[in-house]
Amino acid sequence: MTAFNHLLCHLEQEPGTISNTSLTSLFQFITLATRLKNDIILVEPSLSPTSDPPFVLSPAVTVFLSAGCSISPAEVNDAWSLLKDVIWSGGITVDVGRLWETHGTQRGLAEYLLYPPSHSCLHPDCQRRAKGMTLKKAAQTYVVLFTLTKGPCIAKSVHLYCQTCGIDYHHNYSVFKGERTYYEHQPDSVQAADHVFIEKSVIELFRTAMDFPWTSATNCAKLYNLCLSHGKQTPADFKVKFELSVEHVWDGYVITSLLEDCERRMNTLIAPHTGEQRDQFTEAMIARNRRIQLYGYEQVRRHYCNRCTSMYEDEQGVVTHKVSAVVVDGVTVGHPCCAVYNCHTPLSNNHHHFCHLHSGQNDKCVIIGCDLPIVRGRRTCSTLEHRQVEDTHELRGQSRFQLQERLARARTTIATNTSLTDDPPDEEEYEFNENTRRALPATSSSQDRPGRKKFRAVFGRRRTHNEQLIVAPCGMIIARRTFFGAEGVASVKQFIKEVYAGEDAVKPNHIFFDNNCTLAKLAMGDPFFDNIGLSVDVFHFKCKHSQTDTFCQENCNPEAFPELHSDDGKGWRFNSSMAEQTNNWFGKYHPIAREMLAHKFNFFCDELILRRNHRTEEKLGKDGHNPRIWPCQQVFE
Repeated sequence: MTAFNHLLCHLEQEPGTISNTSLTSLFQFITLATRLKNDIILVEPSLSPTSDPPFVLSPAVTVFLSAGCSISPAEVNDAWSLLKDVIWSGGITVDVGRLWETHGTQRGLAEYLLYPPSHSCLHPDCQRRAKGMTLKKAAQTYVVLFTLTKGPCIAKSVHLYCQTCGIDYHHNYSVFKGERTYYEHQPDSVQAADHVFIEKSVIELFRTAMDFPWTSATNCAKLYNLCLSHGKQTPADFKVKFELSVEHVWDGYVITSLLEDCERRMNTLIAPHTGEQRDQFTEAMIARNRRIQLYGYEQVRRHYCNRCTSMYEDEQGVVTHKVSAVVVDGVTVGHPCCAVYNCHTPLSNNHHHFCHLHSGQNDKCVIIGCDLPIVRGRRTCSTLEHRQVEDTHELRGQSRFQLQERLARARTTIATNTSLTDDPPDEEEYEFNENTRRALPATSSSQDRPGRKKFRAVFGRRRTHNEQLIVAPCGMIIARRTFFGAEGVASVKQFIKEVYAGEDAVKPNHIFFDNNCTLAKLAMGDPFFDNIGLSVDVFHFKCKHSQTDTFCQENCNPEAFPELHSDDGKGWRFNSSMAEQTNNWFGKYHPIAREMLAHKFNFFCDELILRRNHRTEEKLGKDGHNPRIWPCQQVFE
């Protein structure tokens, strides 16, 4: 006799059981007691057979089941007497998921039903809603739901249509006139493609994997397919694969991040319902990028805590002034950009060399300074020297030439910073020998010699130069800016002024920057930098700044600023190396972000920083550093 038949027989013999205890408590009792079987055996006498259940439970188990099932101890004893044989035989366990897959799809059923949040139209002026009528025009399709605990599962996505209002209600959003409007309160899964849904817990796992171990979307997909899919295979008659792709990971990442951003701002996410999935959220991403560029990372510009700001009070305990600091530094993380130097117009495709404004440059010779048209089938003009440079460039891409370069590098006695895995330089330099009529790559030891001409060319894509960060000594990232051409000090100066230009911004009292000796000269006469100290952080000042530079020693030596010293005079008040530590974290995203288009690159970087700032602020609070927001700027004016 099966366990189910045993249970039915016992309930027939004791019909009062159902009236005395709810079915919920009954099945909860069976589940909990089944899991406690080994603990029950442990406290029984050593001669008691483990194949038979004991007649009485131990006091500890009785008290636990009483509390866990919301029944009295006497009811626990009655239930045990009635159900102990069922429990001892393993309880009532069944692989429900496999039953759904085996028998449900044939009958239009599925274990997971992805319906809209309501069976009624949500439009406030809907006549059907006013009459209390529910939506009955439905369309359903089978999809795959990627779950965290059960792997990929067959689900049924159902959308309901209001014939009066013309609104189509889906699981995550409604559609009206080709436009998606996402619901304010989202369910536990996100639609990442037409037939793919992903649980939010899975997406959060991917986002966390990107935050800490620098896991790419490709490896996130592999991680799920290898470790979290539970070895499930796509049923033979099912058209959607039980396999998560890179595109699914990115779409889930972007949609979830946009929904969270809208939730923080009490806004609604709206996106087009037409076109390809990868393009539907481009405008929303660009809009957030622009907002962050204009207004920064929420209220981080006004952040202060005990690690980045020191407060000073008078005898009455009133705060009279403060000393705060930030650190500015750049990190080599970038994306493809227009080959015209310092052009900020984004590329429409990451394989393009020029933006749409400079697309005419594709027909010109790639040798810098030459505007002659290219020869058909080549990227240089008809000039012999230029064609020789192009031939050498093509040869460098072949394996034999790479091995020759590697051998030459191995024989070099002085190590260089060049790596075989580094991105190729934006500009390549060549040396043309007029005697041999050949062009060879120029080296650092090459000097101007008779009969030699040097040429610079841009064969590959140009990349942005660096990401400039402003970081507080506590670890909060205040701002980020892409520098396209170079880390120019004038650009750094403008960046700082723009970040602290708003009326609500509180300027720091001190700015650390490894080239402050140049910045200090540029800032002379600029009222913005009045009462702002400009020094070089301790490490760079000792290692990379000349002792014979009088201006630097007098104006940028951190020792010359008493407010930077700790109260006991034995150390420094602020961690001026925080930007270097942050760059170590941020720079490791270069392999992940290096091929992204500008809008996706900026969105990804901003999301990483927002999440890192949130974690940093939480840790500052737990460690007792009291993170908070300046109430207004005028307090210390």
